[in-house]
Amino acid sequence: MLKDKTILLICKETFSFPMYFLGKELEKKNNVHYFFIMHGESLNKNNFNKNTYFFFKNNINSEKIHDVKDIYLKFIKNRDNISIDYSRLKEIETKYTFFTSLNKQLLSSQSTSTPYHDRFYYPPSTYEENLYWLMLNYDKAEKILEKIKPDCIFDLDTTEIQRTIINEIANYKKIPYIAPEHSRYKSFVLPIFNLGRDIDNYFINTYNKNKNLNSLELKDYIDEIKNYRAQLNIIPEIYKNDITSKYDYSFFETLKILLRKSVNFFRNQIYSFSNDKNKVPSNSTFNSNPYKRFLFLILEAVKRFYLLSKFNRYFQSPIQEKYIYFPLHLVPESSTFVKIPLYVNELLLLEAISKSLPINWKLYVKEHQSMIGQRNIDFYKKASKFHNVKIVKNNFYKDPKPWIEKSLGVVTITGTSAFEASMLNKPAIVFGKVFYNVISGIKFVNNIEKLEQMFKLIETGNWNKDNTIDCAVYLKTIKELGTYLDIRSLIKLSQKKITCNFLNVKDKNDLNHKINSLINFYEKGLHVYSNSKKNLNY
Repeated sequence: MLKDKTILLICKETFSFPMYFLGKELEKKNNVHYFFIMHGESLNKNNFNKNTYFFFKNNINSEKIHDVKDIYLKFIKNRDNISIDYSRLKEIETKYTFFTSLNKQLLSSQSTSTPYHDRFYYPPSTYEENLYWLMLNYDKAEKILEKIKPDCIFDLDTTEIQRTIINEIANYKKIPYIAPEHSRYKSFVLPIFNLGRDIDNYFINTYNKNKNLNSLELKDYIDEIKNYRAQLNIIPEIYKNDITSKYDYSFFETLKILLRKSVNFFRNQIYSFSNDKNKVPSNSTFNSNPYKRFLFLILEAVKRFYLLSKFNRYFQSPIQEKYIYFPLHLVPESSTFVKIPLYVNELLLLEAISKSLPINWKLYVKEHQSMIGQRNIDFYKKASKFHNVKIVKNNFYKDPKPWIEKSLGVVTITGTSAFEASMLNKPAIVFGKVFYNVISGIKFVNNIEKLEQMFKLIETGNWNKDNTIDCAVYLKTIKELGTYLDIRSLIKLSQKKITCNFLNVKDKNDLNHKINSLINFYEKGLHVYSNSKKNLNY
């Protein structure tokens, strides 16, 4: 299917590394364009973007590369005298809010959602500044899509305001915008067309068709579920050996991290100063402040050491009691800020769950491994005041399985823990629309008023008794519609090839295989789109 087409590849930071090799392969039979959506990546050359945006500029026809540098410089020039064209905003709202409202679109970027997260290195922006930036990006995206007229748009991620904007315009123009959604099963990803804000009908229809299969036809998947339940550890393979599975943190390691971050900071600043052509102040709106970012990284290392140490007075050990398990999310990230922006305030969710629990139950809250040290300590202080809420020690268990197995059930916004709970035959409640919601043991809740009713079902034993068949059908559907693709590994290999300009034979073959798998993924997405575009669950 990928022949004689005009293809637009969305590039941003580390996700741009694979796009270079994907583009080179697609260019053999297609007209390929690249859109770098982060203004900071195209402003001034630094130690990072010399291997992304500026690497592309040196190795690809400049006419094929697009960026938002010009509109950011325009924003900086006019920010002290912003005049909002509300008629233009109304036009945008009328044409381009098929998936979500403009105010929710503003939450899809960490630079325009500063009240909702703790990354203080982004200067707070006013509402007028956000609206002006929104309009500038809509104007830019419209011009690019009108100029190159892409047949399809390919992406590797779902977070950032520019992605939201391009996705809305593409939908209006009937251009397939295809991105991967993690199925939560091994490394299988599924094509999505709405940045994951809803479950596409193609998946629901195939899942319902597969529900008609008998146990013999599902035997291999049933056996896989039985093996899963028998495993001592269930942490997904893609998260092993990274911070997600790292539960210990020594004082010596803290010092090493502080030293490494300090050296990198000063090295990067020297490089940036020598390449500063646009002279944009470091504290400019929507521009990450490098000095505050450095301070944030230092504080993160110190807080991480404290929270994983015996000195931490907020995290407690679990005891033998009835509890609902709530693992916190990485904030900000697309799984909340893009998928389900109404529930980005996890403290309010904890309060709602606390109020809804039966009288003798507890709510066990576990911090996301990647968030240890990033969140404001005040969050734990406030959460600990809720009488039936207990923030548990992350390193008490070094795998999700015992937390889930010993619980009465799981509550999550859009996390993997709901899928893990269903595989372990435990009840799960989710607030977002995720592919695994088709499993009957997982209940979708779009109103916190329903929480009490859900907990009553668990308490009285009226929850789905056995998830085995539903999970088996889900696994079969994933294998049928998905593509096995470890995106993290693909990014690492691509980055290594670009930065080192060398890969050994094994890594080179692995990279080629993954790029071919990525092409296969997008071809599947186009096939799904062409077959069901009239019935997509938009």
